Amino acid sequence: MKQRYLYWSPLLFFCWLGSAECLGQVRFATFNVSMNRSQKGELAEQLATGNNEQITKVAAVIRTVRPDVILLNEFDYAGAQAAESVSHFQSNYLQKPIAGVQPIEYPYAYTHSVNTGIPSGLDLDANGKTDDPTDCFGFGRYPGQYGMVVLSRYPLGDVRTFQKFLWRDMPNNMLPRHPDSEIYYYSPEIISKFRLSSKSHWDVPVKTPDGVIHFLVCHPTPPVFDGPEDKNGTRNHDEIRFWADYVSPEQNAYFVDDAGDRGGLTKNQPFIIAGDLNADPVDGDSTDQSIHQLLKHPLIQDPKPSSKGASEAAKTQGNINTTHRGKAELDTGDFSDRSPGNLRIDYVLPSRNLRVHRTGVFWPTADKQAAAWISGSDHRLVWLDIKASKAK
Repeated sequence: MKQRYLYWSPLLFFCWLGSAECLGQVRFATFNVSMNRSQKGELAEQLATGNNEQITKVAAVIRTVRPDVILLNEFDYAGAQAAESVSHFQSNYLQKPIAGVQPIEYPYAYTHSVNTGIPSGLDLDANGKTDDPTDCFGFGRYPGQYGMVVLSRYPLGDVRTFQKFLWRDMPNNMLPRHPDSEIYYYSPEIISKFRLSSKSHWDVPVKTPDGVIHFLVCHPTPPVFDGPEDKNGTRNHDEIRFWADYVSPEQNAYFVDDAGDRGGLTKNQPFIIAGDLNADPVDGDSTDQSIHQLLKHPLIQDPKPSSKGASEAAKTQGNINTTHRGKAELDTGDFSDRSPGNLRIDYVLPSRNLRVHRTGVFWPTADKQAAAWISGSDHRLVWLDIKASKAK
């Protein structure tokens, strides 16, 4: 499958106090930037003009945390104009003067098509029509809505994509069934074509000073907006399970990527799983505690990043947040205080053979100047520093 790479010439990078780039570390991050738009081409236009307030706030957060490698969720994929859109984000927002924050540039980037908005030609929502956003391989009003981008200071290797991997091809999958029945919710025709990934799953090799680290990224569907059949909850579960199996050599022989290559990671290959996984360990509506497939995996660390801003927000906003059992300081999303409340759903999870130095969630308390930027998204940037043996 043809891959889409984007390159820019390097610029001088500046040190943010305490940042990974100053301390001989590699900083990985994930950020759902909420840069999806209701109309095709709308985001591309805003990126080209360079004066959108919401995108400016998103860029200010990235420029403050200064990750070396970052996944952006909900960055609309623009098809043939994708390279231009990412370049405009780079030049018009990440490098454009913003008071108090240094510019930043990523010489390498990767983006590709996703399943959102791609018509399946099938009646997936059983309403007698085949042309609704809910009838696409992933919910979307147009192809590429809610897309993904990886930006990196380091070169990238050959990316594996699993956009077309069929849900039925995952052994012991949770394809939804009718309540109190063993009968599948979807017809045999639908099952024969239904893709597992609501967006895509990418294995992005990052060539760091300490060698290649596999950046395993995705954005599973929310486990809501369905019925008693739990079709979105079960899909979210198996989208998360994808990486749990992929990093386990004894369980990953069944994978086939979009280029036809088989298997997953081999033993001892370092990796970092990242993305808005739409699953809280304790609260929310996940199916069968889906995120525990990663958090309790023997090959994966859970560094439990936290922030004071998340604790403050849960206390100040109250309502359903007062009923949550999870620790508020671990939250990464600021959602409706009636339901579901603030949750931990964004993750950067390293393999156990990587040395974690620091980790955190960018959620300043209300008295901090940077708190004005977080309104750019209802998610917070989550970051992780891997200790490198060689300083930059």
